[in-house]
Amino acid sequence: MTAAILYRWRLKPGRETEFRAAWSEGTRLIHQNCKSYGARLHEAEDGVFWSYALWPSEDVRTACFADHDWFAQDCFKTMQACIEERFEEVRLTLTDDALTAPTPRLEPVLLTTERLLLRPMVLEDCEAFLPALSDPVTMEYWSRGPMQSLDEVRDYLGWNIRGDGVESFVPVLKSAPEDPLGWLVLMDRKNNCAEFGYMFRPDRQGRGYAREAAEAVVEHGFANRGLRRIYADTDPDNTASIRLLEALDFQLEGRLRASWETHIGVRDSLIFGRLPA
Repeated sequence: MTAAILYRWRLKPGRETEFRAAWSEGTRLIHQNCKSYGARLHEAEDGVFWSYALWPSEDVRTACFADHDWFAQDCFKTMQACIEERFEEVRLTLTDDALTAPTPRLEPVLLTTERLLLRPMVLEDCEAFLPALSDPVTMEYWSRGPMQSLDEVRDYLGWNIRGDGVESFVPVLKSAPEDPLGWLVLMDRKNNCAEFGYMFRPDRQGRGYAREAAEAVVEHGFANRGLRRIYADTDPDNTASIRLLEALDFQLEGRLRASWETHIGVRDSLIFGRLPA
């Protein structure tokens, strides 16, 4: 019979982002290795974090923790380090189910790399991106010209935040989590494929952040989402974008002639694609 566990934690001040990233990674590992039904994380008004984990049965859960030393994993060690107070677990048995899930929107995901946290985009990020999106050099090869106002940026990026089938990530340094470096996006297309897009602030380029973040997002698309193909569309003269895609093992698949009519004229597109390793 389906079983559920309620967990509650009070965190050390300032460790919330780190905890959420570690919780996400730990939940993914358990789901992949033990056939759990996954979990959700909530924050209450009093600051206590609640997690609701669902299992096919209590026996499956017991076997999972007997067969794996989860607390030796780095993500679980990080979780422990972030917790100030742990409350007693509550075990629940499902007796009735009247919950109908809506048409799926992608659940927010946190990714981590050696230097970066990659979190979902929020509307408050728009102010940090205004200088880049209003810069003629940065916007040269985009499908539209430089933006003129914060409201225009909010309208444009709102789709990345609220759109169905859109998964956006904002990389930040672990040492400076309040400073967005750019954003990356996976946009669902037909037949379990996704289009990959990215933009990094000019003042944060040249330090390897783009490749580090992009590798994490692409790996997430294949390993966690089960995508069978990820592709990107870039201008033939956008050498920085082409170098990044080639470094990520994307292969040039073709050239679409006169594919875009933009603020710099009619442009061809190069299509780069990658399949799972």
